[in-house]
Amino acid sequence: MDVQYIKTRLLHIVCFLPFSMAAIGQTVEYRSPVEIPILMSGNFGEPRPNHFHCGIDIKTQGVENKRIFAVADGYVSRLTVGKNGFGNAIYITHPDSIVSVYCHLNDFEPSLQQLLLNEQYALQSDVVDLRLEPGVYPVKAGSWIAYSGNTGASAGPHLHLEFQRPLQDGSFELIDPLSYYTECVKDKRAPVAHGIKLYPAPGAGVVNGTGKPLIFAPEKIEKHIGTAWGRIGAAIWADDYMDGTYNKYGIRYMSLSVDGREVFSSNMSKFHYGENPMVNAWGDYAHYKKTRHWYLKSFRIPGNKLDFIETDENDGWVDICEERPYHFVYTLEDLYGNRSVYRFCVMGKPDEDAVKTMRLQYEALCNRPEFLRCEEAHIIQQPGMELHIPAGALTEDVLINVSISRKNEQVFSNTFRLNDEYVPLLSRATLLLAPSVPFANPEKLYICSSKGYVGGKYDDGWYSAQIRELAEAYELMCDTLPPSVTPLGKWTGRRTSILRLKTNDSGSGVKNLKADVDGTFVLFVRNGQTWTCRLKYAPFKAEGKRRQLNVVVEDHCGNIRKYQQTFIY
Repeated sequence: MDVQYIKTRLLHIVCFLPFSMAAIGQTVEYRSPVEIPILMSGNFGEPRPNHFHCGIDIKTQGVENKRIFAVADGYVSRLTVGKNGFGNAIYITHPDSIVSVYCHLNDFEPSLQQLLLNEQYALQSDVVDLRLEPGVYPVKAGSWIAYSGNTGASAGPHLHLEFQRPLQDGSFELIDPLSYYTECVKDKRAPVAHGIKLYPAPGAGVVNGTGKPLIFAPEKIEKHIGTAWGRIGAAIWADDYMDGTYNKYGIRYMSLSVDGREVFSSNMSKFHYGENPMVNAWGDYAHYKKTRHWYLKSFRIPGNKLDFIETDENDGWVDICEERPYHFVYTLEDLYGNRSVYRFCVMGKPDEDAVKTMRLQYEALCNRPEFLRCEEAHIIQQPGMELHIPAGALTEDVLINVSISRKNEQVFSNTFRLNDEYVPLLSRATLLLAPSVPFANPEKLYICSSKGYVGGKYDDGWYSAQIRELAEAYELMCDTLPPSVTPLGKWTGRRTSILRLKTNDSGSGVKNLKADVDGTFVLFVRNGQTWTCRLKYAPFKAEGKRRQLNVVVEDHCGNIRKYQQTFIY
């Protein structure tokens, strides 16, 4: 290993912040991972479908290949490629037990890059999860470790930075990295609420005399926004903002009080990794899927067991049982103390008849066979379809309405829409489909949704796949066509040091690509549909002679495309 690289230091200090940690009695000094001003395109804990944003996204001025540095002393404990949407990622373990994770990178520092390449060539795979012992690659705060990039599930050049703290059970919690860099980021802008939503509790409350939710804009609040009776809950749609950017961010602190008594609060400073799916229970998932707006509920439903949320003895629900105004106050605050307060009144209006009607309707709903209790496991069957939902996968009790149709002759099963409303799942359900017509090559069928390939493990006449969304339409499709391979750039038949290919498959999608040059394996690294081979890492030298590239691309249904091309190297 080249010691010169390990001892590389920042020449331009942008930010150097001491941060005392109690873990194992050591003080670790954290600094910026970049040598440019920190501007964020995403903050910690932003709600997203099926997960919270687990770190901060640091802008890299719209370009790739900015130098990335270790934020503190420690050692590189892990290198990954093609894992968790991170693209190329580096994990550094620090003396206080924090693990800093740097994602969407391009090249690593040369000696790290060589460790990675050795593993990739040993496995003959671009997907790698390499664990390193403490003495293999130590770093100091400010050690250069990589270049920024746009690899993995990235919508544009940036650095995704996570701070993870391992737990004794083998899992980990995530910590807001911005807490370590408050002096590096300017923020004098308070959060802004865009909408508030009131929910009648199923069978136990009404708003404006009905069982339907009510939405209103905070800036249009008058003396009171409506009437209610029985049990109701509130939710808020809001964004935070920062100086120097137009980006929107999640809310760090939030609370709701009613008549001066706090019924709900949240503190998004850390959370357990396993809590990620519960974002679908905290947020109004169906509303988000339709509008892309997250209304975060100030009351708990059964699937919401988030530790960073606190509610009163009513789980944040409010009992409207007196004929008077009920005063609601939302307080939103960011890490810098910028605060916004929103006040509104709900008028208590006795309406026992309406509440009784809602209760009777809900009881009738609960007695229907399609009504699913969230704490129970369920098997839903239709001709040619089975859906297995494990206990605790549903966020709350729901009514499931399976619809069946047939699209065209290209579909080899009925089309099953498992529900007409968006229903989130905290863990995956198993969907099984059987072909509705005989088919000679069962390995060429797969389950797909309106979003594309889902899966297709075949066993005894049934295809099974794990799913997370019930409102999609699922069906069996056939894929007998191999993927396509197209060269990118002007390297075919010419002298070159980089080979680029584009693959495409309109059916089940590309599964893998294997390649060799004159019979010697060469590594192609995937980023979306583009595959890149850098010949300087290949196990042969440049000799200026004509060589032949041989490529084999396979899709998920086993269809194979072979491609050959000559070049000079």
